[in-house]
Amino acid sequence: MNTPQKEVVRRWFHEVFTNGNIEVLKEITKEDFVVHAPGEAEGNQGREQFVEWLNWYRSAFADDQWTIEDMIEEGNKVAARYTGHTTYRGGLFNIPSRNQRIRETGIIIFHFEDGMIKEMWPEMSDLQVMQQLGAFPDGDGKQPS
Repeated sequence: MNTPQKEVVRRWFHEVFTNGNIEVLKEITKEDFVVHAPGEAEGNQGREQFVEWLNWYRSAFADDQWTIEDMIEEGNKVAARYTGHTTYRGGLFNIPSRNQRIRETGIIIFHFEDGMIKEMWPEMSDLQVMQQLGAFPDGDGKQPS
């Protein structure tokens, strides 16, 4: 069942993340929107910091294709499990680009207030992405070629 909150999550993946339409953020996030990103100090990534990160991300990873695999809604929260395929262009920890096509998976929990995203908690497959880029050996101890 499509709900208004699930439609906002779809817009997040399609318009903001895939297309990089930053103006949509003002339509779907609260002014005091906060990202609780792994490794970041609690609640220190507001809308401006997220826009900076998104601009960097879109310069390092291109040709995005994002698929929402599952969405679960309960009250004012929506959890979305996703898969993304992007092409690495360089810019992550000095890892050279070989124009590799990589796969990322993750789950984001979106907290809504007044029909807009107030907070989000992303958990992404960063280790697997780094392995695909050749920064670490894979599970068999082999360095990707």
